[in-house]
Amino acid sequence: MSNYISNDEPREYRADNTTLGQAMMRAQAAEQEARQAKMEALAIEAKEQAVQAEITRATELSVANNPQLQAQRMGFTNNRMVSSRDVGMIAPPEIVNQTNVKFNGIEISAQQAKDMVTYGQWSEGEYRKALSEALALHGYKAPGSFR
Repeated sequence: MSNYISNDEPREYRADNTTLGQAMMRAQAAEQEARQAKMEALAIEAKEQAVQAEITRATELSVANNPQLQAQRMGFTNNRMVSSRDVGMIAPPEIVNQTNVKFNGIEISAQQAKDMVTYGQWSEGEYRKALSEALALHGYKAPGSFR
């Protein structure tokens, strides 16, 4: 067989027109093609694995730096978050102190209403509701009210 294949350079063959020589050359060529196909397949597989590893790494990084997901994991949900659009304009303390409220259909001053709450004649909840209604007429929301 050494007559057909040069061990130093596998692509150089001696000219041999015999059937065995031709078969050996075709076998050698087929083997080389098989090696080349295997290397290409391995290269494609390695490239796909690298792309998949990059996708996995990017996904993990994205999940780790996602504030919404972090908030959700800590128990906060989007429907519980309050935005400035939801709050509206909150009345400043000066406006709250000057806003008259209705008690049993009668309009009373802010100071009278606070005194009534202090002396137990009016509950804090009823006062806040009346204050919210009075401020809403002027386009404000009561301080501490996110309704």
